[in-house]
Amino acid sequence: MKSKWLPMTKIQLMGLFGINKAKNSADPAVKRKAAGGLAALAIVGAVMIFYIVLIAVSFCRQGIGQHLPALTIALTSLITLLFSLLHGCSSLFAMKDYDLVMSLPVTKRDILISRLLCSYIANLAFALGVAIPCLVVLFVMDGFSVSVLAVTIVGAVFAPLLPMAVAITVSALLTALTAGFKYKNLLQSLLGIIAFAGIMIASFSISFGANAEQDIDMNAMYRLFVADIYPPALLIEMTLDGTIWAIFLFIGASLLIAAAFVLVLSLGYHKIHDALTAKSARSAYRAKEIRSSSALSALTKREFKRLLTCPAYLLNGLSGTLLLLIAGIALLFVNVQESLIQMQLSIGSTGELAYAGFGIFIFCAGISCPSASALSLEGNSRGQLFVLPVPARKILLAKALPTFLINTAAGYITSIIFCIKIGADLPGWITLLISIPLFGAFIAIFGIFLNLKFPKYDWTTEIQVVKQSIPVMIAVFGSMILGFAAIFLGILVGFWIVLALDILCIVCSIACWLYFKNVRLCV
Repeated sequence: MKSKWLPMTKIQLMGLFGINKAKNSADPAVKRKAAGGLAALAIVGAVMIFYIVLIAVSFCRQGIGQHLPALTIALTSLITLLFSLLHGCSSLFAMKDYDLVMSLPVTKRDILISRLLCSYIANLAFALGVAIPCLVVLFVMDGFSVSVLAVTIVGAVFAPLLPMAVAITVSALLTALTAGFKYKNLLQSLLGIIAFAGIMIASFSISFGANAEQDIDMNAMYRLFVADIYPPALLIEMTLDGTIWAIFLFIGASLLIAAAFVLVLSLGYHKIHDALTAKSARSAYRAKEIRSSSALSALTKREFKRLLTCPAYLLNGLSGTLLLLIAGIALLFVNVQESLIQMQLSIGSTGELAYAGFGIFIFCAGISCPSASALSLEGNSRGQLFVLPVPARKILLAKALPTFLINTAAGYITSIIFCIKIGADLPGWITLLISIPLFGAFIAIFGIFLNLKFPKYDWTTEIQVVKQSIPVMIAVFGSMILGFAAIFLGILVGFWIVLALDILCIVCSIACWLYFKNVRLCV
């Protein structure tokens, strides 16, 4: 039978951002939403490229532009590993249309290859988005080289294969370990959180170990990410130094591991699917006293329960919050003033550093935005919620509250540690303690607003909503850009940039809240 993985991949890619739906829909609103989402992503991508160019320029100015190809491969591989770990294996095995797909005249290997290929293409687009700007800067500042161009592009093409295989294998093993447990979803979430925290703690430990021994410059950044964290990228460096066989070793190892990965997982495809979708036996019913509560309280508890029992939702929705807490704990063991000296950073006062700390919170809280996917996760069962005799604004508020409460709590914990460690003055303390709930409220309400504008109810796996949907991407990448800008401007401008951001958060939150008053949730 002829392989069908290519047309299956095309169909999935067309449906990834609603392109196929917009193409075949007669409703102009659907086309406008798809075009608006793609335009927003293009703007976010352009700003990210701007930051990548700044890093590349710094490398070339320090005379170490030759290290950029290896650093590019290392960074893209590590980010692919992290996001693939958060992605998990549910999108490959636990899709809602499993029975429909398995009834098609296709092999399990075709299904697995097509779904892996979609993830690979997304990661490849990111890798090329990093590699190409770096190469342009390198060629402009240090001169053009055919060998550097060829090796870097080839490396970027094959770089996502190894981290994808490792991350999905780890996710599959976590699934196997928790199969059969009554609370397996919660256990999978906890194991995923532990794995994520372990990666981040190891990264911080290596970073701080490097800081203690040497000044932080771009050369140190290269040694940290390439030599210490991701040694396979050294094969790119070796190739450019004249060891031609190194690039073939890099390609061969990536292809071999990917092929073995597809072969092994295709053999156990049904078993993995059953482990992911099997329902555990429930205990006997026990009568309990019924406690009355408000509609808002009940709806909020429902949102927390959904967040805690869906591993993909929890890991992707709380990754920034975990990062923020880990950074706060790490600060307890770091001398901030000595670290600033080692980094050769000149900060005028601890107040300026406190204002920059708000940008760090924006970055972490923005990439922890469960509200941006909370509405879409209702999927085909949204009718059960939307027909309740409850105002739509109350439903939307309940979906925003978990994001606000979690981010604000984590922000307060880390900001208190941060202010104590840097010896912040009174204005710095007040600014952080006031600004954190303001941005927490904004990102929670704005996430729901985006989800209203770009809903995705026809998903087959939660990953399509919590990671790949337009609202999540806009919230995550937009907050990254705003966070980086707030860090730099907080140091340069100080209090006034924080005040401007606070006013912006208040205005946007009120505007969204007023907009919710006339919203109608239609099934």
